[in-house]
Amino acid sequence: MSPSAERPFTLVHSNGDRVCGLIHEAHTDPVGVFLPGFASNMEGSKSQILARNAQAQGWSWVRFDPRGVGRSDGPFQALTLSRYLADLQLILQMLEDRPVLLVGSSLGGWLGTIAATRWPKQIRALLLIAPAYNFIQEIFRRLPADEQQAWQDTNLRCWEDPYGLGELHMRFDLVADSWRYDLLRFPPYLHCPVEILHGSADKAVPLALSYQFAARAHAPGLAIRPLPGVNHRLQGADAVLLRSLQSLWTRIS
Repeated sequence: MSPSAERPFTLVHSNGDRVCGLIHEAHTDPVGVFLPGFASNMEGSKSQILARNAQAQGWSWVRFDPRGVGRSDGPFQALTLSRYLADLQLILQMLEDRPVLLVGSSLGGWLGTIAATRWPKQIRALLLIAPAYNFIQEIFRRLPADEQQAWQDTNLRCWEDPYGLGELHMRFDLVADSWRYDLLRFPPYLHCPVEILHGSADKAVPLALSYQFAARAHAPGLAIRPLPGVNHRLQGADAVLLRSLQSLWTRIS
């Protein structure tokens, strides 16, 4: 089955902002939903691999652009976790009461974990790829005191993205909003199966963070799969990703 089997959709927030995505509707449950990472969109390599796999398997699958990236509305600098969650809520409402398997990468993994605590009846499993818990607060914490103050005073900071996305502009709202989602200070209760894939060579989000999260979370169904020599983008581990997804899919189907 070719990627053309996907159908574009547009959802609209009450303020008029549009969230755009692609759905492969197989009229079967569960539905897979991919959550991209910081500054990423639904055209990223992992997103496309997962979408092609879903089509080949005959699974229902959704990928979308959070506001501020790709085809969706809004400036990227207005990103907050709360705004990303509101975009995901639109997706879940579109799917009504259908069971969902969330796959979240980096920031998307952090967001997926929050979502599973907010909508536990609908979200039946989590596959998390190097979840970047608290990385926003960590960026702020590492800044010198004068730069922290400047970010708060101006509500804007610019920096070069290490993955070649160019100069990024972020409001302090992102930092202020992220404190309420500190999952290390306020460990979540997760009642669904959770698998974390995390490379040992991840320099952006260290593998130790996933173990730190697992030690705090109330999640009897959580398992961590460390991937020796694999980096933050999970390069070279596509087969592992798809096997883990298949295993979770089978468990909740």
